Amino acid sequence: MIKRFLFSFFLAGLSFFLFSCITAMEWSTEDENDMEYKPPKQTVVVKEEKRLKMQEKSRGYQEKPVEEEEEEIPDIYEVVVNIKDFQELDMLLRSELEEANFKIIKVSHVTDGMKEQGRKDFWENMNIYLICRLSDGYFILKRNPHLVGFCPYRVYTYRNKEGFLVVGFVKPSIAIRYMGVIDLKAIKLLKKHDLELKKILDSLNN
Repeated sequence: MIKRFLFSFFLAGLSFFLFSCITAMEWSTEDENDMEYKPPKQTVVVKEEKRLKMQEKSRGYQEKPVEEEEEEIPDIYEVVVNIKDFQELDMLLRSELEEANFKIIKVSHVTDGMKEQGRKDFWENMNIYLICRLSDGYFILKRNPHLVGFCPYRVYTYRNKEGFLVVGFVKPSIAIRYMGVIDLKAIKLLKKHDLELKKILDSLNN
């Protein structure tokens, strides 16, 4: 009885093994050498920044324009002019300043004052033109009254050691460094005056 039970158990195990082998063969009928290689699908990872930009474009947003770099002007700007006669330069400078709406308040003749004191070894044709633009001065001084110490602006002349006439100015925007209350409109105006005065001096050689 025990032998018959063991024999039946053996036959059942053998049948299961043979069935598994046949099934495995049926699943492996394709020749591996004849199978075409199919690369795995690539997963494209979209960065968050790129995704946000695409969303902004779809919503009609536009990137902010890149601001142009401001022209760098030294604190003291000078131009050596090709005009030899000071009287001619004086007339031209006055004309350019007034045309640009800068009012000439006073001209200080430094060389003449030195000569009156008997000092002969001094720079020739040294003068200081005190200029202002009251319409803009209102906005510059409204929130920072102490900046009046930088007014009026100063344009100056002198004849250098080589005998050439020089025209220069101290740039108005220096006052920004001492601005107690930050005023964007005043800053814009002061920098605008820098560029306008530079343009006037540059035009003297045209």
